[in-house]
Amino acid sequence: MTRSNCSSTSVTYLNGHVIKSVAVQDRALHYGDGFFTTILLADEWILNWAAHWRRLKKSALRLRFNTLDESQFLQQIAQAVTQFNLHNGRESSRTRVVKVMVSRGTSGRGYAIPESFELVILIQVSIVPFRVEITPKLNFPPPPVPQHIECCQTHASIQMQLAGVKHFNRLDSVLARTEVEKKGHQEGIMLNALGQVISGTQSNLFLLKGNVLITPLLDLSGVEGTTRYQLSKHIHELGLRWQARHVTLKELHQADELFLSNAIRGIMPIKQFHKTVYSSTQTLTIHQWWNEKQSQLAVRLPSITFKNT
Repeated sequence: MTRSNCSSTSVTYLNGHVIKSVAVQDRALHYGDGFFTTILLADEWILNWAAHWRRLKKSALRLRFNTLDESQFLQQIAQAVTQFNLHNGRESSRTRVVKVMVSRGTSGRGYAIPESFELVILIQVSIVPFRVEITPKLNFPPPPVPQHIECCQTHASIQMQLAGVKHFNRLDSVLARTEVEKKGHQEGIMLNALGQVISGTQSNLFLLKGNVLITPLLDLSGVEGTTRYQLSKHIHELGLRWQARHVTLKELHQADELFLSNAIRGIMPIKQFHKTVYSSTQTLTIHQWWNEKQSQLAVRLPSITFKNT
């Protein structure tokens, strides 16, 4: 590989080799048959890896993929990041976004899952416009400016078998995200056809009411985020009680504070939802706590050696 072939803000690798397209018969292209997760990498540390690996395993189980090998995924991520740093200059930005995509490949024709197939793992590495440092001391970007958001007209799909899974069929988010950007907003709130509050277009939603942290139940719609999962396990450290249940629009207006979470952007305060204005005092405390928690949950990339061809 040469620098001219690889130098980019985003490069995708298959088994360590740069690719710019997928096979036209890939089931991900025909049927959206696959799943993915998007990871923030600081220096040589994968942030929140346990939650991302849980997502990958859970997705594979729900979509009837083969059993996944964690060491295989870590090795492929490490190889892709090493290649990317080698050809793009690791000193320019040590903070990367790593998108891990899993497909059933080109095996079989028609909707039915083929009896046998070869797992395809694609690793996309991108530069991000901010710097996160894990060592020698924690250093995250400052908290984002509180957002002004509204509801999207596009509904989150209702599908019990797929709810929570970050599969390739993301057309509802595509349409909703387009609405948000046309309005010049940073995010928008999605409901499902039952009128239940679900999430942002690319984030999970949280309500603070006293000492209770409430988030929409994702039994019918939405994606279970990796940050959301870790908040459910650790938020008691801040003296807050976790509650996942169905949420109405009325409850959003009655909340003390609202915020969003995303694996790359972290905790994002909401300043205003339609005409309701919120404080961000507790949210900023959660933002700082989550940054510190991420450093504790980070996993170092494995060391690899390979021949550059």
